[in-house]
Amino acid sequence: MRARSGSVEDVDEGRRLSALDLVGLAAGGVVGSGWLLAAGQAHWAAGRDAVWAWVIGGALMLLIAAVMVELGIAAPKTGGLIFLPLQAAGPLVATVVAAALWIVYAVNPASEAAAMVRGLSHWFPSLLRSGHAGADVGGLSPHGMEHAYDLSVAGALFAVVLMVAIVGFNLLPARRLIRLNLFITIVKVLVPLLIIGCLTLAATNTVRGCAPDQVWYLSGQSGSAQHLRGQAGQFSPLYVVLGGGIIYAYIGFQAPLDFAGNVKRRGMGEAARLRWAVYGTLVGAVALYTALQYVFSRHCGSLTADMLQSPYAQFATAASMTWLAWLIRLNAVLSPLGSGIVFTHALTREVAALSRAHLTHRGLQTARRASFRFRGGEIDAYWMILIVNLVIGLASLAVVRGNWEELVALNSVPIMVVYAMPGVVLVALPGADVTGLRRAVHWSLAYCAFVSIAVVLHEAGWADVWRGMAGVGIGSALLLALPWLAVRDLPYVGRMLRHYDAREHLSRLTRRGDPAVPPLLLLAGHLCVLLICTALHDAFRDDIVTVTRSASVLSAVVVFPLLVRAARRYMKEVRPTLPTRHDERSAPPRISART
Repeated sequence: MRARSGSVEDVDEGRRLSALDLVGLAAGGVVGSGWLLAAGQAHWAAGRDAVWAWVIGGALMLLIAAVMVELGIAAPKTGGLIFLPLQAAGPLVATVVAAALWIVYAVNPASEAAAMVRGLSHWFPSLLRSGHAGADVGGLSPHGMEHAYDLSVAGALFAVVLMVAIVGFNLLPARRLIRLNLFITIVKVLVPLLIIGCLTLAATNTVRGCAPDQVWYLSGQSGSAQHLRGQAGQFSPLYVVLGGGIIYAYIGFQAPLDFAGNVKRRGMGEAARLRWAVYGTLVGAVALYTALQYVFSRHCGSLTADMLQSPYAQFATAASMTWLAWLIRLNAVLSPLGSGIVFTHALTREVAALSRAHLTHRGLQTARRASFRFRGGEIDAYWMILIVNLVIGLASLAVVRGNWEELVALNSVPIMVVYAMPGVVLVALPGADVTGLRRAVHWSLAYCAFVSIAVVLHEAGWADVWRGMAGVGIGSALLLALPWLAVRDLPYVGRMLRHYDAREHLSRLTRRGDPAVPPLLLLAGHLCVLLICTALHDAFRDDIVTVTRSASVLSAVVVFPLLVRAARRYMKEVRPTLPTRHDERSAPPRISART
């Protein structure tokens, strides 16, 4: 009997994710289209100081990652970004986090598809709207560039095909998909390393500086900066962190934490594997992106007005490295494809956790809608979730007409809402409130991350922030209102939602003394303060920046401990069911090779 039990555990351990698998997920999510397209925006906004924006953004993400890794180690749970806030602060806060996470993960494949279309437009110029390539850089107003990077009808159709292809890859068995992603990740990391090495050593007589206005033309516009052309190159690195697409480029490091319950435990252990994967990926990404920004600043004088050419491909062509330009153009398709695959794969697990928690339709993760048979085997691919996410991604692509910059803004702000909650959960968990250095470290990391997120959101710019917050608000309203409407026999709507199977939580807002309400009010109030401060900052600029920045920081400083206290009160009344490392090691659950 012991031998049989050990055999089952051996098989289960063999199906779990290794350190290499986790690194492939983290690096595969991080290295997408951000490094290809964000450097021009960053240089336009901050000039040569854009290099520091990548360092600041990387430091912020390392701080957030430290909190999330500690939480993932304390309570290893696949789908934990939704499950853990649900257990710690209740379904109302979990709904807000779920809406933000769903937006980020579902919109990411759309942004990566738009980036792939830009990469393919070198060979097929008709994929982008015509009439912009070859125009005079100096004589074109940015207000006339409103649709410069929108997709044409053919480009939009091609983006749809690419998004369907991303879904198709996710129908593969999980083990094969992870191996495929690892191969793609290795290839797409090698190309930027070649760019850094070759272009750094390129002859200096081909290098000259470029004006921010020229970079403006070539990088498109960030929504919050459309009307600020006169201040090009004068923005602070803090603005560029969120408004320039830098945070977007770092998003994806948390992919191993989405699968924290599926990590191998033998040998170096799950904690060490998670730390190596997340920290190693982020440190490597900071070094890679900083070096790429340096290369961009050094070579951007060789850019032309041809928007169908990748900036780095133009640098390689100017340096007579045609072979490198060809590899860059190929990677401009491969790199976003790999990132889209990782985000789509991670989202199926998070939405499955959301469905199991009855925060959305329960049928999304049932066996009938999760698995299918292929060649005599059964594959758990959560195909219904893939279809729902594809519809959300297609809708976002249509709303912004395939504009990559606007899709980036729709990713970057909601992810900050997601990243704000793990720190609250970490210090509020039962057993986390102990004396000693570890408790102080947890509090310091979580507190600093919460305040830093508030500062970055304040500096990002009104246009980006309101779009992202509006997306979170609409998503939260839908998740809360749909089950409320489903239980009421309303004309037309009631019939349509009759089979929507999720718990109704909206009425909890009217219940006196409900422990799930205070955490929601605190989080929503804090986000409203940040939104108001960002609007005032955008309207009055330097005249009021000290006041609005101080108000944002003060709100974070005050709200964080109140959120922790409210979460603890909730867990006293509703005992959480949290996984622990000890429990999982003593009785490891069977994890299917297909999940």
